[in-house]
Amino acid sequence: MSSPERTLLKRLSRRTQLIEQIREGVIDKRALTERLDVSRATIDRAVRELESAGVIERTGEGYALTLVGELAYAEFHRLLDRFETISRARGLLSLLPREFEIDPAVLDDAEIVLAEQPMPHEPLERFEELLEEHDRATVYSPIGFPTSISAVHHQITETETELELFLDERLVERLRTDYEEGLRNVLGAENATLRQLPPDRGLDVMLASFDDRAVWIGVYDDDGDVRGAITLESERALEWARERFDRCREAGREVPPSSEGEDE
Repeated sequence: MSSPERTLLKRLSRRTQLIEQIREGVIDKRALTERLDVSRATIDRAVRELESAGVIERTGEGYALTLVGELAYAEFHRLLDRFETISRARGLLSLLPREFEIDPAVLDDAEIVLAEQPMPHEPLERFEELLEEHDRATVYSPIGFPTSISAVHHQITETETELELFLDERLVERLRTDYEEGLRNVLGAENATLRQLPPDRGLDVMLASFDDRAVWIGVYDDDGDVRGAITLESERALEWARERFDRCREAGREVPPSSEGEDE
């Protein structure tokens, strides 16, 4: 047997067009029939269903949404928006483990960029744009890409941008080999801190937070190729990112100036 909540949700879903017409202003059955181009019998049935659910009420001029109707429909639309976001991001979310901790509310008003032709590098370019636009950033990455490494190095050495970096310890070793001078510059910079994390304490995504105003999530596949990015600006998303960076601070340790110094 359906619960009252499920019945209400079902009726909101089935009668969306009618509810939207009524939300525009008090309206009678004749006008509803004309605007929706359906039979009077269909309108009569829909009105009875919504009245019995407490969504609409009869007035002297026609029908109007009740307070219950307004609140329920607003929440229903938020639910639809979240489903739409999840659907658009499903290719990226499918790359994350089932136990990945993220509340659907975090994804509200998400900007989703996929690594597709003709702009396969757009997700990383979005990260670089955000980095250039803000004065302070916190970044976690288990993998590195030449353009992004160069962008981070430039911001640290050529601007006053403050960066807090958390890198997978294997990436740090790669930087020691391939970007030794650049890494040394970063470690000596006053506007940057760098900590390394063991692989088992990582976040399963690339993550960046900018001035406590925007969050960038980079999703990559098993080959280490970025498949897309999600940019968010809601307070829920910012809080979600802060919690994960707090974990990085607990698990991370300062990167020594040389590999020999790691044993000191």
